[in-house]
Amino acid sequence: MRGGIIGVLLSVCMSFANPEGIVLTALTYMQRPYQFGANELYRMDCSAFVQRVFEVNGIRLPRSTKEQAQAGIPIDTEELLPGDLLFYSTYRKGPSHVGIYIGNGKMVHASERSGITVSRIDEPYWQSRFLFARRVLKTPLLVHKKVEENKQAQKDEIGDLIYILSGWR
Repeated sequence: MRGGIIGVLLSVCMSFANPEGIVLTALTYMQRPYQFGANELYRMDCSAFVQRVFEVNGIRLPRSTKEQAQAGIPIDTEELLPGDLLFYSTYRKGPSHVGIYIGNGKMVHASERSGITVSRIDEPYWQSRFLFARRVLKTPLLVHKKVEENKQAQKDEIGDLIYILSGWR
């Protein structure tokens, strides 16, 4: 059942290069295992995960975290919108980890310990390693306004989707 639903969700997302499509696509990869350097459908590292999510939505990104850190435009954390990229220094100086902001102070990313998972960006571990954020999606003013107007509804929908996907183990 899960595979069929995820396939439908991915097919729907393929036609949308917008924040909601990025978030929905990213969440369909939940609980897949992490492997450094891997770029397979069921096993990947953080930059392969980000590249795949955006590619499904019609946006080509480079393969490595270092190269992805050059894509798009820099933004302040106060400007974060779902679909923005978050860069961290984890095991070496400079960008070595990337995640996708999904709203409500959370990101989805490929964790060495947990595989594809959701983490709060205000956790001390992530706060202390945060470098910068970048926006690769072209978001017109109307999208910004809509996101602001529907912030609570979006939080609820993302929370519901995380709950539903986490129940299908």
